[in-house]
Amino acid sequence: MAGMGNGKHLETGEPRPSPPGNDVLRVYGMKFCPYVHRLKLVLAAKDISHETVNINLSKKPEWYFDINPLGKVPSIEKNGIILYESDVTSYYVDETYAGKKLATVDPLKKAREQILLGAWGNGTSGFYGYLRSKTPEEKDAAETKIRAGFKVVDDYLKNGNQFVCGSGPGFTDYMIWPHLERVALAVPSILKEYALLQAYFDRMGEDKAVKACRHSVDHYNQFIEGYAKGNVVYDIGTVEAY
Repeated sequence: MAGMGNGKHLETGEPRPSPPGNDVLRVYGMKFCPYVHRLKLVLAAKDISHETVNINLSKKPEWYFDINPLGKVPSIEKNGIILYESDVTSYYVDETYAGKKLATVDPLKKAREQILLGAWGNGTSGFYGYLRSKTPEEKDAAETKIRAGFKVVDDYLKNGNQFVCGSGPGFTDYMIWPHLERVALAVPSILKEYALLQAYFDRMGEDKAVKACRHSVDHYNQFIEGYAKGNVVYDIGTVEAY
């Protein structure tokens, strides 16, 4: 999907692109990365114009470490300012660009959402363990972590809200969604065990930002299959030159 950026994933030995133009926001990302997906959802929700340069995370261009010393994505660049990490960049664009603020303002509610995100980490770690599991025991352990992550979100939704942030999707919803979408694709049977979470998943699926950043199931499956085998293919679907 164009929302995640269809540019070729640049790799070792390829030259660094020219800097973005004046006042142009550039995202350095990877088309299928859930952490880039977080930032892209915030950008889509706020209708923020930007350009994307994709990075091959298996064979990173040498110059990318000048952008982000950790070599991770996402990073953003604008007018010579560079920031990185998904939560940092997402908060930054939410705070600095016009439009509805997505992050929760109430201190107590915001703190509870941050606790929820920390607990949701069980689901995300279980997802990666599930994909790389080689034995039934490893798969069972991964599924236990996924269920733990699912349960905390399902329990949180018992407050009666349609979304984590309230009556509509907000910042924390967009931080949860990328991994929730991927886990649901990998093990849909587990999602069905949690009625509130399943209903939440269905509602989130109708959100305009979610739709703007969605890949086809076929493209997701191609990427996940390669990841699980340790042979990641990045340029799947439409690939555009810079």
